[in-house]
Amino acid sequence: MGAAVQPVSLGPRIASAFLPPALPATSRRAFRFHMAYVLLDSLSSGIVSNVPLMGVKALQASDAQLQIPIAMASAGLFASVVMGAVMARKRKIPFVVLPGLIGALFMAIMAWMRTPLWFLIGAGMVAIFDFASRPAIPSVLRMVYPGGCQSHVAGTLRQYASIVFPASVLLFAWLLDASGAGIRGMIAFQLSLAGASTAIGLFCLNRLPDHGDGSLSEATPAASPGDVNWLRATLAPARDPAFRRFLGAFFVYTFGNLLFMGVVAPFFAHDLGYGYVDATLVMHVVPAIMGFLAAGRLTAWFDRTTVYRAYAIVAVLWGLDPLLLGLSASHWPIVVLARCLRGPATVGSLVIAVYTGVQPFAKPGADTSRYAAALYLVNGVSRLVAPMVTARLSTHVSHPAILLAGGSCVLASSVLYLAAGRGSASTDVGSITAGSRTAGRG
Repeated sequence: MGAAVQPVSLGPRIASAFLPPALPATSRRAFRFHMAYVLLDSLSSGIVSNVPLMGVKALQASDAQLQIPIAMASAGLFASVVMGAVMARKRKIPFVVLPGLIGALFMAIMAWMRTPLWFLIGAGMVAIFDFASRPAIPSVLRMVYPGGCQSHVAGTLRQYASIVFPASVLLFAWLLDASGAGIRGMIAFQLSLAGASTAIGLFCLNRLPDHGDGSLSEATPAASPGDVNWLRATLAPARDPAFRRFLGAFFVYTFGNLLFMGVVAPFFAHDLGYGYVDATLVMHVVPAIMGFLAAGRLTAWFDRTTVYRAYAIVAVLWGLDPLLLGLSASHWPIVVLARCLRGPATVGSLVIAVYTGVQPFAKPGADTSRYAAALYLVNGVSRLVAPMVTARLSTHVSHPAILLAGGSCVLASSVLYLAAGRGSASTDVGSITAGSRTAGRG
């Protein structure tokens, strides 16, 4: 008789959904510093996420004023195009640390602003410096961690950020709600803490090695083949037909998202009458918990599929959230279901857009930040146009109508992603981190 088949224990299978992939020694040590940075950044982000509610409840900001930081972020995204070209053949970590420190300074400055206009302009400056540094992030991941598992690594980072983020959002929302007449002082304390947390996190990020267990070409971008014409090298993504098709779908996706994003806070605060804690629970905590539960398996799958299929799934989950809110917000189970779908969509979108989405298109080396910059350029156009459309619509139609329009647009992008994937030969785009895997350490 053959040997009995040993049943697979359920415990280790469940645990594996909450653990990073097996990593070599250098990248395993780097992962600890990387995790510290992400968790501290999530603490800060939890505080900053309450800025729209601070503006609405404490400073009486209008719907139009709430679009200011969203529109200003487009300036950072346009700056990222220049930054991506400038940093292409240089060390990447300083291009994250320096803008991050400037953003932390603006958080501290916001703490003492007393008018909604300048308060939200300060939030816009934080967003500008955040987005300006982002073309460096895919390169950092690609040079530190081995190919074939980088989406999983990024997903694990975001997974545990989903624990800290809702705790931060909920705690500091509760403190805002409980502060009463002292709310201005509470806002000052919270934003000062956000700036300090960001600065400490950046110190941890600076401990990552310039070359870990990832691509040697990524770690030594100065050795990448040069181009006589700097502008021609910068525009390399525009000459990539597969990437152009991907960017078309990405524009529709980001435009639809940004069309409704600016009305979510006033929708819960005004239309549904939620307070700080109630609004925080449905806006941030429920999605973050579901993101934590789903991120490990979802992002590990990203390493085995194409960027088109990954983004199509994300777009379906993301688009259903505003669609359900706009149709049935008066029924609280529908609200909870909508926000549960938003959780894995948020983590998945972050992993692809910020960390690994350009890897199937860009060769390791100088091209990584150039392709990432092109992605942020398209995002910048969306962030410039969509809030202006929202501000115009908000004077004529209801918040639920804007939610329906934005959700429909995001769902349409899912079809466009799949169509773009069918238009690309299998040799054009493999699994999300196939570029790192084929390039390996060279």
